[in-house]
Amino acid sequence: MKIVITDHRFPNVEEERRAVEAAGGTLVVGQVTDESQLITLCKDADGVLVVRAPITRKVIEKMQRCRIIVRYGIGVDNVDVRAAGEYGIMVANVPDYCIDEVSDHALTLLLMLSRQAIPAMGLAGEERWSVAKMPPLHRLRGQVCGLFGAGKIGSLLAGKVSQLGMSVLTYDPYLDEHRANETGMVKVSFDELLSRSDFISLHAPLNDQTRHVFREEAFAKMKSTAFLINTARGGLIDEAALIAAIDSGKLAGAALDVLECETAVTPLRSALVKHPKIVVTAHTAWISTEARAELQSRAISQVVACFEGKTPYGLLNHIDEA
Repeated sequence: MKIVITDHRFPNVEEERRAVEAAGGTLVVGQVTDESQLITLCKDADGVLVVRAPITRKVIEKMQRCRIIVRYGIGVDNVDVRAAGEYGIMVANVPDYCIDEVSDHALTLLLMLSRQAIPAMGLAGEERWSVAKMPPLHRLRGQVCGLFGAGKIGSLLAGKVSQLGMSVLTYDPYLDEHRANETGMVKVSFDELLSRSDFISLHAPLNDQTRHVFREEAFAKMKSTAFLINTARGGLIDEAALIAAIDSGKLAGAALDVLECETAVTPLRSALVKHPKIVVTAHTAWISTEARAELQSRAISQVVACFEGKTPYGLLNHIDEA
């Protein structure tokens, strides 16, 4: 049994190695994100663990005996899940390892925007602290937090902002009314979410339906005093349109932990990071010592479960037995 880690950002993968070797297998660790190199690395793998590497249809087609692909994380937009199913390969994620961390981070970004923390820190560096230079601040209690997606992380954030006196709206086609009522959220249409929210926090997967769903048309329907927060996937937002909306006064600002391009410095990325009304953190919302340990443990345990004839708990796709 050969298990491949295509790429990772962990201090070490010794837990994975011990688990694979205890099951009688061999662990091969790469740092590969190029498609042709991935084909070579994964072609004879029985199982694959991946962080950022694109597991495309071409990569999957060359896999000779793979039974499972596990993404170190929640989103699987870098894995062709449909193609994997067609070739009888299970795809699983780790859906529950960082829900506290990401919801805390989203809340932190919301509070930074609400209290205009970046301008306040800039003012602190001046010789004379003139509060007249501060942008308008408004009491958080009574404002509306809108959630684009209300899964595990969004629902947890809903509870946290409710304790601050905010009301919570959500647009999530998969959320039933009973669950919404249990968590104190009000289900609304997408247009209502845009027009009524003071803050909109994104917690949806990236797919063909959600890519650039927050674009010029969406920003035009939002309050000019509203803020956008993204701890999900950068591709949910048309970033050039976001900058244009903020610069034209159609939107008050944004806070982003994820960008559409995080692996290279581009003019658009630089513009986002340097913008005075946009807070950017370096895709750190998921990080804690505990979350990292749980991510690695829960990912490799699903690979082992597969080879023990068990169903991985994070299984995402239908396997085409034909």
